[in-house]
Amino acid sequence: MTTERISVGSEMFESYIDNDLYYVDKTSYLKTILLDSYNPANIFIRPRRFGKTLNLNTIASFCNLNYQNPGDKSYQEKYFLDNGRNLAVTQNAYKELRAKFMGEFPVIWISFKDIEGDSYIKALYKILDLIYFLYLDFEFLSDSTKISKSLRENFDYILKFCMNHHANLFREDILVEAELIAGKFLSILALILYKEYSRKVMIFIDEYDVPLQKSLTAKEPYYDKMLAIIRDISSQTFKPGRVEWLYRGLVTGCLKIAHQSIFTGANNFTLNNLNDQTYAGFFGFTLSETEKLLSDCELSLQYETIKEWYDGYRIGDKHLFCPWSVLQFCYKVLNTRDRNSKIEAEPFWVNTSGNDAINIYLENTVNGNFCDDIQRIEKLLNNVPLQIELQEFETYPDIRDEGVDFNSCMTFLLQTGYLTFTEDSPLNGNVFLKIPNNEIFKCFELKLKKLYTKSNPVWLKRGKKLLGHLLANETNDVCSVINQFLTHFISIRNTGHEFYYHGFILGILTMVAQTEGVVLKSEQETGDGYSDIIISNENSGIVVILELKRTENDPAKRRSAAENAAKQIMNKKYFDGFDKSNYAKIYGLGIGFGGKECVVKPLGNLLEISKN
Repeated sequence: MTTERISVGSEMFESYIDNDLYYVDKTSYLKTILLDSYNPANIFIRPRRFGKTLNLNTIASFCNLNYQNPGDKSYQEKYFLDNGRNLAVTQNAYKELRAKFMGEFPVIWISFKDIEGDSYIKALYKILDLIYFLYLDFEFLSDSTKISKSLRENFDYILKFCMNHHANLFREDILVEAELIAGKFLSILALILYKEYSRKVMIFIDEYDVPLQKSLTAKEPYYDKMLAIIRDISSQTFKPGRVEWLYRGLVTGCLKIAHQSIFTGANNFTLNNLNDQTYAGFFGFTLSETEKLLSDCELSLQYETIKEWYDGYRIGDKHLFCPWSVLQFCYKVLNTRDRNSKIEAEPFWVNTSGNDAINIYLENTVNGNFCDDIQRIEKLLNNVPLQIELQEFETYPDIRDEGVDFNSCMTFLLQTGYLTFTEDSPLNGNVFLKIPNNEIFKCFELKLKKLYTKSNPVWLKRGKKLLGHLLANETNDVCSVINQFLTHFISIRNTGHEFYYHGFILGILTMVAQTEGVVLKSEQETGDGYSDIIISNENSGIVVILELKRTENDPAKRRSAAENAAKQIMNKKYFDGFDKSNYAKIYGLGIGFGGKECVVKPLGNLLEISKN
């Protein structure tokens, strides 16, 4: 086994054969999807990086007609039958499937995963780009003698428009025409193919919801405009009754969004969601597939690491590993000198695209002071199952709403791969969810950690507020702000871990000290000992001495701890370490911590006390 046989990003089926790459055989599902049932339109909902694009491309490659020589199936014979892989589709049980579907259908396959932009115009530009290259692949249809002149002219017009008007979308007339073309390009091409070959057409749309997510998180959000385009594509392409040319439509995405509004007027789509049994193992790696992969790569000794980090997903009746992360880890190990040595795992999944919406939700939850929601997330991070009622997630903009229903948000996290069903959970109604594995735990940890830094303007503002109250000796406000911090900071950033309150306060103040022109010192020798934290501002002549004590989560004990901390400031004479001629005020505060609350014991201006 060599490193070249592991692919960490290829999404085209034929590349696995051409480049002798390791392929986890999913061709058995072609029979289930194409032959055993007839659903004219299917939506497959799975998390990012679970093999949606590769599997859709595999089906397309198997069915695609040789347009120059219909009846010639040498492509499929090369890539599916005679490749030496002994794929499931080569077996006798699939003989009828091969006869009816292999190389028999015109196929239109497109992916929306790259449709994005920081403005609507830029995103629409990319849609025109996608249409142009799709039509270019079928440019031979311009010379057809089987289709009508009007259809050929329509085809040529769309191709030339997409080629010539990319830069003119700022013009209102061009913009309107571009939107019309974006809505009908699939239906026109499908009709032409149907007329040309007298065969019904298959249409595959990959990552249909990516443009919607990207439109929400753009610098200039344009969700409603993008929703209108996706809706037009759906209604024009999958319209029941009058769409004589459609044989099968397959659509993939991470989330079932606004099903009623996007697919209004379209065929009744069969939804294959995370609770679906039929296609449970079609996306992701099952246990047996993962074990075989590791055995074939001579990496079986790495199984426990892979299980801890990348296992844990429950879809239907299957337990699944994240294929992207498993392959990334295997590739990493195979590049080491000793593949049997213990290799440190990484959160590969978190570093891929598509995290924008979850970032918005977590940011709103933390910055919006939704303590109940934060505490429920805390339980998840402590491996306590979360019970929710599954909800239809209506639209991506709901995520921007700080008051969005918690059940809806957790359903969103389930469908996008951040949560999964517990072992004994029902798959509908009231369900129990958990964090799947260590990779996703680290994912939460990394995302939430970023929210508690100066890169988050809301958090930075609160840190400055605390510093201001300390310098003004506004002790009631100091206590209130610290308790707000504790509710969030202890619950999330350090859930399940021993945490020292000294580091908590020091971290917040360090974040804002430089921006506010103050000097911050920790464990500084002053008087007869070492004070915990000293804040000094020479410009205003103010010093704040903080002594911190940790105790049990009990109000009386917190008060006692705060009083003991204040006494230590006095007994150790921490204020003696300063040249009193340079300072007008030296404030002393004893703070007692326990659980998620604190008590502050103020000493007032220690310069006045020392004079007496």
